[in-house]
Amino acid sequence: MCMSCIPRTWNGQSVDNAPSPVPPPRRSSLGAPGVDFGLLADVCVGHNAYDVTLDAYFDQAAWAALPALPPRALRGAGRLVKLVASEEGVLRAAALPPAGLESLVRWGPEPSEPGEPVALTVDNNSCAGYAWLLHADEAVVAADCAALHELQAAGRLFDVDSASGAES
Repeated sequence: MCMSCIPRTWNGQSVDNAPSPVPPPRRSSLGAPGVDFGLLADVCVGHNAYDVTLDAYFDQAAWAALPALPPRALRGAGRLVKLVASEEGVLRAAALPPAGLESLVRWGPEPSEPGEPVALTVDNNSCAGYAWLLHADEAVVAADCAALHELQAAGRLFDVDSASGAES
């Protein structure tokens, strides 16, 4: 879908273009394959690109009610943390969220259940899942992010039997 096909006003003047013959995409909570950015945007900004895109096509009143500019300040702090598997093998125990992370609102490790193979994280595409951090205080989010990075660096995020080797 091209952005020039979305009707919009700017400074009170219509900048509408002809509607696209291509139907709008189905609603998805994914910002990239397997990644839900909608939650972070809803909380921190007040809306997300998925709902806004649908509003542009199907709910002109909601579309018109959107602010012309982003907010001057975010409504909260949020981070999407990519989880890193520092060793490969087989998961010995369920990948439970680490205790004490005040801003952790969603935990999405892949793998997550005992017996599942754990592949070594070597780049952004091979990450071992995601942790969604949200809080009113940016310092809390930063501290929780640092704690996750420490666990990952120490190899304590996943309980892996590295002698078993990972399955392909």
